[in-house]
Amino acid sequence: MSASKAKRAEVAERRKNAIQMVLAGLDYETIAERLGYASRGAAHTDVTRALTANLADLKKEAGTLREVQARRYQRLLAAVWPKALKGDLKAVETAARLTDRVVKLYGLAEPDRLDLDVTGQVTAEDLMEIIRNAPAGDDLDADA
Repeated sequence: MSASKAKRAEVAERRKNAIQMVLAGLDYETIAERLGYASRGAAHTDVTRALTANLADLKKEAGTLREVQARRYQRLLAAVWPKALKGDLKAVETAARLTDRVVKLYGLAEPDRLDLDVTGQVTAEDLMEIIRNAPAGDDLDADA
């Protein structure tokens, strides 16, 4: 193993250990002492860099998975589309559900609007009543 590969492996191992220590609840001062960082700030910076890189990787993977799922929906939609256009109600319903899922997948739907009359006085109880009576949204995906 070359010196640079060995160094990268060492840094990766130290970052992994630092993240595990953070998750275990250790403070950055202790992490710095145990893992040989120059200071608690250096330990914090290294952990932050590692987590940021990890999140970027996760976002990239999520984007890839989103595209795969979108292509699946497109293939299914293409399969039912001809029947839907001929008036097959089951195919129409299926096409509509698939289209809704694509909309959700890409976040294309406009957010629900909540119009409140704020000319009067609104109490915390009023707001809680609005929240209690609002549709949960979970029932929309019941047959997912």
